[in-house]
Amino acid sequence: MIPAIISIAVLLFAIALGVFIYTTLAVNAEADREQSIVSVPFVEHDPAAFMRALAGAAGHHVFDGNAITLYQNGVEIFPALLEGIASAKASVNFSTFIYEVGDIPTQFANAFADAARRGVEVRVVLDGRGSKTILPELIGMMKAAGCKVVWFRVIRWNTWAKYNHRNHRKLLIVDGTVAFTGGVGIADEWGGNGDSPEHWRDSHVRVLGPSVAAVQAAFVDNWNAATGELPVGDAFFPLLPVAGNTQVSAVQSNPANGTSAAQRSMAVLIAGATKRLWITNAYFIPSPPFVRALCAAKARGVDVKILVPGRYLDEPPVRWASRRTWRPLLKGGVELLEFQRTMIHGKIVIVDSLVSSIGSINFDARSFALNAEFGIVALDAGLARQFEDAFTDDLRSARRVVFEDLDHLSIGTRLVDAVCYWIRAQL
Repeated sequence: MIPAIISIAVLLFAIALGVFIYTTLAVNAEADREQSIVSVPFVEHDPAAFMRALAGAAGHHVFDGNAITLYQNGVEIFPALLEGIASAKASVNFSTFIYEVGDIPTQFANAFADAARRGVEVRVVLDGRGSKTILPELIGMMKAAGCKVVWFRVIRWNTWAKYNHRNHRKLLIVDGTVAFTGGVGIADEWGGNGDSPEHWRDSHVRVLGPSVAAVQAAFVDNWNAATGELPVGDAFFPLLPVAGNTQVSAVQSNPANGTSAAQRSMAVLIAGATKRLWITNAYFIPSPPFVRALCAAKARGVDVKILVPGRYLDEPPVRWASRRTWRPLLKGGVELLEFQRTMIHGKIVIVDSLVSSIGSINFDARSFALNAEFGIVALDAGLARQFEDAFTDDLRSARRVVFEDLDHLSIGTRLVDAVCYWIRAQL
């Protein structure tokens, strides 16, 4: 009997290992797909034409007449989100990857419950992996108050094949007229002002105007995937008046076959830069085509700076995998900088002091080939300056990566880096 059990266990392990290897290779291949960009208008020369080109690549049109407000770190972000929920009159739609245990998660659960008690329709989508530590008591309290709380892909025997495709979006839409998106999860790590290892550095935005419909569409996509329901109509998609002068293109990415919208939008942002390309990304593992694209940008005279986490990183294997890409980037003249103060979790791209991108999209195979992601790309010089000012301030807490950092790595460390790079799709 025991030998038979051992044989079955070995067989199951072999099957699991085979699936892991096949999935890893397949996802890496999709994320590494070459991006040959043809005739992309440069941002500086014709910003409006560039936005149209990017929107076409991402599969969404350009929305005129928007207003974007930038919030930095939990000290600004969480009060804005909670105020938005408290102001709701008809609906609150919320989707997140991370929802953990702590004071901030409790504040949000209470805010959702309070809104439901006063008659607001509250829908909450929690990712089955990223939010697995949420207290059951909080879910029970929200449901008892009338909130509709659902899970995005918890693992089951008949859905295991989809389990690796996560919902990484961070979305809040109030009354169909106000939206928030960015990089922040619901956890105490994001509290404070990004000024200590206990308080992460991140950014979020509030969106007003016609592009709110695109943020709502991303939520509807999540809700439909989780429940089978397809909420539509004026309650979800009201007529949205002009709120400002910012042009916005949304990036709603659902990887399937071929390159994803997230991947294509990043390729176009890099291709369109003529003067400046500043990137902040928490999980930066560029594929070989993207390494070449970044180096090509530098070669045509673009100031290319990449800001990534330093010693404070919640997923150390990501840094080890990322290090495999550093030498060719340094050879190409790209500046790599490691943030030293705390974990930096932002996903931001700034192009030519005119165009800014923010959302949930990481610069890695998981975001490009597995996860449901969302971001907005905005044409607004004033907003770009705010992002640039924040980036410049972050550089004061960063150190530049040099060749000597890589030359001093031991053979064992380089081997670990290589293994982590090989499994990068699963990190």
